[in-house]
Amino acid sequence: MKIRIASSIAIAAALALGATGCSLIAPQGTLEHYAPSDGIDVTIANLDVRNMMLVADESGENFNVVFGAVNLTGAEQDLAISFTSEGAQKARAEFTIPTGNTLFGNPAGEETPVLVTIPGAKPGATVDAYFQKTGEEEVRHSIPVLDGTLPEYRDYVLPTGFSEADVKSSEKKLEAEDEAASQSTTNDDQEATEETN
Repeated sequence: MKIRIASSIAIAAALALGATGCSLIAPQGTLEHYAPSDGIDVTIANLDVRNMMLVADESGENFNVVFGAVNLTGAEQDLAISFTSEGAQKARAEFTIPTGNTLFGNPAGEETPVLVTIPGAKPGATVDAYFQKTGEEEVRHSIPVLDGTLPEYRDYVLPTGFSEADVKSSEKKLEAEDEAASQSTTNDDQEATEETN
């Protein structure tokens, strides 16, 4: 009887070891941190850069720097990104990251998109980038270069010749339209009040 119990325990232990043995010698992929989209994630001293990528403009010569930033430090943070091609610095982009969550690169967003020119960069390739926050060491990553082939990135493909001046001109136009609309509403209200009296 004791022999049967001992052999049952031995068989159960062998089965349990056989079923879980892979995790003893092979790394578990689910424990590895990874970016769940096409971009890459970078963390620099409490500043998180999420889903970072470069999206080519219509000419294919300039690239929109697209990423989400999470700043929980309680103060604005300065971030500089140096892009290199074949070991030499080709472009530099600087950002002031507000507190909270901010999306960069969206032409319809609050932050003006920043374009960089990197000779030799092509959609489907990667570009080396060095991230530096004031007072911190540089962090190097390879950034994917994309275009508007995938529908989710078409809004980030900027027109050829896009500039900050274009954005400001568009913003002024929208402000003027809003002002005209509010004036029209105010005049309509005044006329309605006069007719009632």
